Amino acid sequence: MLASITLVCTGCASLPATGRPQPVTAIEGDPAFELSGRLALRQAEQALSANLRWRYEGAIEEMVITGPLGAGSAELVRDPGGVVFRSQGRELRARDAQALMREALGFALPLDGLRYWVRGQLGPADLAVRVERDARGRLVSFHESGWEVTITDYGAAPIDALPRRLDVQSSDLQARLVIDQWLRTPLTLPSDTPPDPPAASSARTTADPRGAAK
Repeated sequence: MLASITLVCTGCASLPATGRPQPVTAIEGDPAFELSGRLALRQAEQALSANLRWRYEGAIEEMVITGPLGAGSAELVRDPGGVVFRSQGRELRARDAQALMREALGFALPLDGLRYWVRGQLGPADLAVRVERDARGRLVSFHESGWEVTITDYGAAPIDALPRRLDVQSSDLQARLVIDQWLRTPLTLPSDTPPDPPAASSARTTADPRGAAK
């Protein structure tokens, strides 16, 4: 069961693939990133919507999920020593982040794949099938490791190789991630090119209590 920060998860639409695309290669390897955004999930008849801050630096990873209007927060930290979950004075430890997330929150995001998908990449294990790209070669949809992934929006130049919104769905969980701001991009931008300005909504860190991320 999902945690008790309950809102409704909206539907999603996919982008059509057109032309004869060539893959985008702006992101290579496993670069670090940091982002802030909004997360909406649906599991059976339950739903959750919250704010998300995610920092990834290879061996070290931190994900903070904060409920709307200060309704509560959860922190998941991974380092070479294992994984720690903290929330409301409670602390749990494990070796596997997804198993710990499921035990503590009632759901498990596919972190091993998601950290690549948010960068507009397929996972490194070459397991993706039904891969579709747009006319610019950017990923639009694919199936990987039991998850249907749809990237419904990309940012504006110069970071237009980075997703702004993506939906992932398994047999028992639907999740939407809206990236309001890339705080640390996994791209190397030209020195004379200013960073992509955040969208007007990126200054807001509290999810709309009337609905999920849109």
